[in-house]
Amino acid sequence: MSPRTGRPRKEITKSVNLGLRLTEETAEKLQRCADTLGISRTEVIEKGIDLVEEGIKK
Repeated sequence: MSPRTGRPRKEITKSVNLGLRLTEETAEKLQRCADTLGISRTEVIEKGIDLVEEGIKK
């Protein structure tokens, strides 16, 4: 039998879909952050959530 083909399974699946309305200015800031860091806009938002959570824990 041939080995499985296709995308490998992800360890963490993202099953929640979130709609978001932003001002043009905020959307541009988000895109600049993503471009500068070389990551997706979603990853920028996730990092921001982590930073806020750390601030709350202190």
